[in-house]
Amino acid sequence: MGDLLTQNNLVTLFALTTGIVSIYQLLEYLSTKNIPWLLRLIRGGWRGVVRRFRGDISDGPRQLILNFSGHPVLPGQQQDIGQMMHWPSPEVIDVSLGNVAEDHNFVATIEKAVEKIALLPEEWQTTPLVVIPAGYSLIWSVVLAELHGRLGYFPDVVRLRPAKTVSNEKFEVAEIMNLREVRHNSRDKR
Repeated sequence: MGDLLTQNNLVTLFALTTGIVSIYQLLEYLSTKNIPWLLRLIRGGWRGVVRRFRGDISDGPRQLILNFSGHPVLPGQQQDIGQMMHWPSPEVIDVSLGNVAEDHNFVATIEKAVEKIALLPEEWQTTPLVVIPAGYSLIWSVVLAELHGRLGYFPDVVRLRPAKTVSNEKFEVAEIMNLREVRHNSRDKR
């Protein structure tokens, strides 16, 4: 017992205990202070794994169609958007806004819905995307402000119209509106 409590053994035991406590405190800090960041990282990694196993990942960069409309994007619409944007194979992400109650704060609900897209801040800045807007203008205003804050610019917006020909798709893609260009042109009118 006397050999166990020598000065060298006590220093080693102290260093080992200090290291374990430091690692524990670091893990505790990462898990409590950075939960949103960790959740986004885990969610993004999980979606990447799922997309890879499904074969949804192309060799090039992702091109996203963010659908806030609450209606599915039909194959012909997706193809038309891809052609208008000059994208070979755009990926559709349906963003469910749900039913936002009139007596509740829209902003918190919209922030949660946009957060579920699970793009990292770098991806928001670098991924080409186009948006299909929500039909309710008050909600769309908040969505547009949220997207502008994350992107740093206004996104391109898809305008749908009733289809002129009889087909399975009742709505067709009329145009892609470049809101950055609209904003830039209107600045000259100040």
